[in-house]
Amino acid sequence: MNSQIKTIIITSAIIMLSAATCLSQNKVVVKERNPRGNKVVVVKNKNHHVKKVKVYNPRWAPRANYHRRWVYFPRYNFYWDNYRNVYVVRTGTVWVVSKDVPSEAKSVDLSKEKSVELSEDTDEQDSIQDKNSEHLKEFKAE
Repeated sequence: MNSQIKTIIITSAIIMLSAATCLSQNKVVVKERNPRGNKVVVVKNKNHHVKKVKVYNPRWAPRANYHRRWVYFPRYNFYWDNYRNVYVVRTGTVWVVSKDVPSEAKSVDLSKEKSVELSEDTDEQDSIQDKNSEHLKEFKAE
């Protein structure tokens, strides 16, 4: 009888401890950093679903967190590509990819300018400039 009570107490203690550790799993952990400065964040929620989220900190706004590939600047009509760390700028009738800040925005602090993080469905597109006419209408410059 005495050994049965001890077994029940030990079993219930183990169950309580494992339940407590399961409930404390709601956390965010930085999993890895790649050379471009991007972070992959692992988010665990109460239901134990694990979701990997990429967080980008572009060089023009190192404290900002972006989760999508494309950032659009409506005032200057150019794009920032978080995957490749380049700007996509219209020069005349041609779109150019450049690592340098566009000439019209060199004296501007881009972290303080209005920027729009484009939707997730554009992340797979390499030629975002094809939708520029839509972006001009949708995100009007101030």
